[in-house]
Amino acid sequence: MRITIDIPPDIEERLYKKCEEAGISPSEFVHALIEWYFLKKKKKSSPESQEFINVAIKTANERKLYCKYSDGNHCALEVLDDIFEEKKPEPVSPFKCLFCLDFQDRRKLPRKGVEVEGLENIRLKVHEIAKLAAKYVFEIYGDKLGYQPRMVVEVDEEVDEEGQAEERSISGEDLKKLLKNW
Repeated sequence: MRITIDIPPDIEERLYKKCEEAGISPSEFVHALIEWYFLKKKKKSSPESQEFINVAIKTANERKLYCKYSDGNHCALEVLDDIFEEKKPEPVSPFKCLFCLDFQDRRKLPRKGVEVEGLENIRLKVHEIAKLAAKYVFEIYGDKLGYQPRMVVEVDEEVDEEGQAEERSISGEDLKKLLKNW
């Protein structure tokens, strides 16, 4: 944020003298003055508001550590969004976790009556995330890891009576060859 202040000439001269005596630049002096003002205001806050802030900080840190989608450093949902936007994943902020709508406490077991479909959808989403992660690892590090397929089995296409191409399934022999050459 940039703030412009018009200072009368006589005060400006005194400000420059004070800055020269202190050995700092005028911008640093103003910055220190603003910081002092807000620290003074913070100390004047009521004990109830300070207690509220402490509870909010504690709750935010707990949610960050015990969220189903968090490893304590990154949120899987945010990392997935960052991958699609081709951004570098950022560490999770506990205050984002405090207001997160997707928070699920991994310490609590699912209760009876929880829809199995809901759990199945979550498993499918996690499976999709794992497949995407494997794809990116293969694309980025495949050459470094030395992965080079030695043999590729070509699937012959058979033509049926209507002229449509049908793919032939891989036989047991083809599968054995692939596993042997892996």
